[in-house]
Formats: sequence, structure tokens, C-alpha cells
Amino acid sequence: MADTVLLQYRGPLAIISLNNPKKLNAQSKDGFYQIAKYLREIATHDEVLIAVLIGVGRYFSAGADVSISRATPAGTDVFRHGLQHTVANNLHITRAFYTHPKILVTTLNGLAIGLAAALISFSDLIYAVPSAFIMTPFSSLGLVAEGGASYGFVQRMGIAKASEALIQSRRISADQLLNVGFVNKIIQPEAFLDDVLREINDTM
Repeated sequence: MADTVLLQYRGPLAIISLNNPKKLNAQSKDGFYQIAKYLREIATHDEVLIAVLIGVGRYFSAGADVSISRATPAGTDVFRHGLQHTVANNLHITRAFYTHPKILVTTLNGLAIGLAAALISFSDLIYAVPSAFIMTPFSSLGLVAEGGASYGFVQRMGIAKASEALIQSRRISADQLLNVGFVNKIIQPEAFLDDVLREINDTM
């Protein structure tokens, strides 16, 4: 099975690629753990100044891979199992994002759903294609907001738009994200990643 998360170093850049395009770059718990592991590794490299997060293919990430069973084993304390497996995993990946010491750049080349959308709110810079959008349907699924979204979204887009995203589960378009300051710049898709990397090299 191919790795669903890849890491590449290019001089002062470290590029983390979400590499599961057949599933819209959805990630399992192991995938999110790997992202956090790479962020911690990047933090130890003094020569690296910028971490770039990209999605392989047409989408950034559909969030958690819902095709993987989350059934609690028979005879297991459901609450304890949730704390040990789901909550601990979410806290781990969230902390890796909000404590990351390098400049964190997200290239939003398409949709970002759920946990993936929440986590990128801790980026320093976000570039998006015109068709990109985020959606965090936690409340419509009866879930609490994951990935620190109840803090990160408010800080990055303001309470009004954050409430639309988290309470009403509304899809927030790239134009809206740009208007509220969640996204720094919209870039055309034809040479999206190359243009983002060029901007990074020219301005940082």
C-alpha cells in the first residue's frame, strides 16, 4: 500500500504531500499521525524555514477516511476506547499544527472537509484555487468541532463566518474565505503549486 503522506525537502522548504487521491486525500488515524510526525521532524531541522502542505491531485483533503471501520470491539468501554483512540489522536494532530515553529503554508488546491479544514486554520499563509472550499459538517453529524476549529476558525475568519461553518455546517467558498482573511490569495489552477512556491521564494 502506498504511503498516504509524503515528505520532501527542498533547501529551506519542507513539503508534506497528502497522497491518497483515489479517496480525495482522506486520511486514516495513521495518516494523521504521520502528518504530525513529519511536522515534528521538520521542527528539528534548523535549515528548514517553511513547511508547505499540499494535496496530490484535484483535492486538498476530504478529512477522515470514513471507509475505515470505527466499531468499538465487543466488551470494550466505549467512553474509554473513544478517549484512547479518537480523542487522543485528534489532540495529537491538532497540537502538532498549532505549536509548529516553522512558517506553515497550506496550498488549498480543492475541497477541504472536516478535520483537514479545521487543522489548516493554524497555517500562517493559505493559498487557494478559485474552486476551493472548506466544509466542517461536525454539527450536522452530531459531533463536536475537531482540530481546534472552534478556536482556529474564530481567530482566522471571525465569529460570524466561523459560526456559519461550525454551527450551520455551511460550505465556505474560496471567495468568501479570501474576503474574511482565511485565505491570503487566490491563484489560478493551471500552475498552482509552481506559482505558490514562486511566491514563497520571492517574498520570504
